[in-house]
Amino acid sequence: MVTLLDSRQLTGADRRPAAVVARLQAGMNSRVWLREPTAPVQVRLDAWQLGGLPVLRADVVGPLAVSRRRQPPDTQPVVSFYVQECGTGRHEQGGRRRVLAPGTLAVTDVTSPCSFSWGDTEGAGRALQIPVARLGLSVDVVRRAAPHVADSPLYELVRAHVAQVTRDAERLTADPGWPALSVATVELARALVISAADADGRTCTVPGETLLTRIRTWVDQHLTDPDLDAARIAAEHAISVRQLYRLCSAAGFSLEQWVIDQRLEGARAELARPGGRPIAAVARSWGFGDPSHFSRRFRAAFGTTPREWRDQRPPPATSPPADAGAAGVE
Repeated sequence: MVTLLDSRQLTGADRRPAAVVARLQAGMNSRVWLREPTAPVQVRLDAWQLGGLPVLRADVVGPLAVSRRRQPPDTQPVVSFYVQECGTGRHEQGGRRRVLAPGTLAVTDVTSPCSFSWGDTEGAGRALQIPVARLGLSVDVVRRAAPHVADSPLYELVRAHVAQVTRDAERLTADPGWPALSVATVELARALVISAADADGRTCTVPGETLLTRIRTWVDQHLTDPDLDAARIAAEHAISVRQLYRLCSAAGFSLEQWVIDQRLEGARAELARPGGRPIAAVARSWGFGDPSHFSRRFRAAFGTTPREWRDQRPPPATSPPADAGAAGVE
């Protein structure tokens, strides 16, 4: 965990409301202000990583408000899955306003203009941020789904999952199974978005996304196949290679890079397990015939070599892990 800001640790003039707001705004591409300019404010921001996915927690006391500016056109879209932990939050995007009670899950395209504010009493929440490219869906589908997530039958399942993984992010990332957990988390988030996009009763509104989900699920099940390529994927789903590439392009991701990323995640999960095969054998089984190429790809993706990753895995547990407690949520 990294604490990005804790105003309680500031002293003197740095603790004044205007100074706290200035610090917040300097680290965010957003406008930050107090609805009551002279009101006292306390802020703590913490950050984690869960399988390459940012997890953020904010704990705010005071009438703070944040307004997200429109991002540059080349900004990669990101979706926030936010759970209100305590207090009341107020969210507005696309002309729609919501009051977020404790336990509420909100899905937000954070690269589009939006605003969020807290009440005068303490409010806290946790957010899991997922790039739209990892969801394999178009931004339009995400935006259509966002107002309707509470209407989906998957809402409670995903809400509870996001609350759990963001609360226990530090403990989970120390577990050898966390790479697989991050993949499962993305799949659950994708399922909720697809479900919510049709929550108004319309049918066949996301045929491309549904097909893409089937393709991604099938590819996940065949990542270790040596003959996995675009031609085979297209043939298995009765579409042309050109249609396959067009589908991926519309969803904003590269098919080849996505397959490589998924294979790297699979290899990393295997290397984290005790015992196991030599690194070269693991690389081959996940589609990397050249160990040097695998090592370069692995380092570029995860900032460490396969051997360093294997050497730093935690030893087998001899007792249950310590209780992580109720770490903050946002």
